[in-house]
Amino acid sequence: MDFDLNAALNDSRAFICASKAYPQPTAPLKPPSGILVDLPVKRPTTYYELPLELIARIGDNVPVQDVKNFSTVDRRTYHAMQSRRRIYSYWQRASQAVSLASVEKLLEEMDGTLSEPAQHIEPIEALRQRLQALPEADQAEAFKRLFMAADRIPKEGVQIQKAMTAMLSSFPDDEQFELFDFVMAMAQKRRPDDENVWPELADQLTCFPGGAPEYLEGYEALLAQLPYLGDARQAEIITVLSTMLCDFDEANGYPSTKTSELYAILRERVLQLSPSHQGAPVGAMAAAVLALPETEQSIRYAEMRNLAMSLPDEQWGIALYRLPAGFTVLPLDRYAEEFQLLEFGLERVPLAQRVQAASGLLDRVFHMDDMLAKRVWQRALGLLDGTEEAKLFEFLNEIKAMGVTSSLREDNWRIAVDSIMSFIKRNRFSEQARSRFIEILPSMKIYLY
Repeated sequence: MDFDLNAALNDSRAFICASKAYPQPTAPLKPPSGILVDLPVKRPTTYYELPLELIARIGDNVPVQDVKNFSTVDRRTYHAMQSRRRIYSYWQRASQAVSLASVEKLLEEMDGTLSEPAQHIEPIEALRQRLQALPEADQAEAFKRLFMAADRIPKEGVQIQKAMTAMLSSFPDDEQFELFDFVMAMAQKRRPDDENVWPELADQLTCFPGGAPEYLEGYEALLAQLPYLGDARQAEIITVLSTMLCDFDEANGYPSTKTSELYAILRERVLQLSPSHQGAPVGAMAAAVLALPETEQSIRYAEMRNLAMSLPDEQWGIALYRLPAGFTVLPLDRYAEEFQLLEFGLERVPLAQRVQAASGLLDRVFHMDDMLAKRVWQRALGLLDGTEEAKLFEFLNEIKAMGVTSSLREDNWRIAVDSIMSFIKRNRFSEQARSRFIEILPSMKIYLY
């Protein structure tokens, strides 16, 4: 496809970014009446009249894959794009790297010729995407080289590192353990409040074999890091780590007390967080009581539920996404009483958290009797009354992803369909919207007629 200069410039992010960066002349003072003044110099009206500085700024925002074609617009553009053309050359070579040696050579050349750390972003991202195409014997070492190179890029570098950390599970177990330790050591060098890869590391830990010594070692290493992090970072990690507590049971070779010990450490960290960051970890800890011995479950669940209900409205809404999963530790005859406690606080949930909260309420609906299930469906959907179609789409997709709909029995499905159709009717959604909703959950069709 030919390069379209008009499409690249008109209504483009590149032109907007460049225009904002280019200094605009201030309006001249109005001269006294009767005094003749020179007319202002005509401002450029076409691309070909733009100053070289502005062309270079536009070029800085042109996607790297378009740099070559953009540079050929005219001779002035070619010279203005000298720096971007060099980056394009490195990006192209990065996209074709075939070995560790070629990666190392490219990184060395870039260090010698690119003066700004931000100029490394696109070639290093291309190398990241190329990593798994390298010979298997080269991949682990290439990973380390790229991770260290990204570490030298302010702000954007950590985004590359996050994407790289998410790749750890694709390596063989021994290399995965080695690289996990490597990334952990690199992450520890950042300041506590810096954006970091801790949540991604915690996610990758879930891919370790449950009974492997490295699994517990990695888990405890992340736990040990918590006191040195800010509240926001701690909340992210605790939310992930709490979901893994069920892996430390006797079936995986751990002592019967191990889960309780780890839960106690997480609980202590949660209680020390500021209320403005407690929502997600409190909800997750309420759900995690399923992993505890039966003698502890109800007590710990009630503690987290009470804490959740005391949180500011926004954090309360966030906590509701996972909190109801703890229902299953209670006797069946207490489900209705427990839901009533949560019900009192539903009106506090801000609009921004209502899809999340409504989805969470239904997490264990398949455990409930028909009367309570109907009430929960109605209250969950009631949170969405008055919202636009997009919110119901988001809600239906979320409960599908959570596995709510796949767990429903026939009688549960009838309750769900009746509740959803009543919601659609009272919110006066169109017939077209109704059809689109049904496409998300095709099983609804069985119970509509």
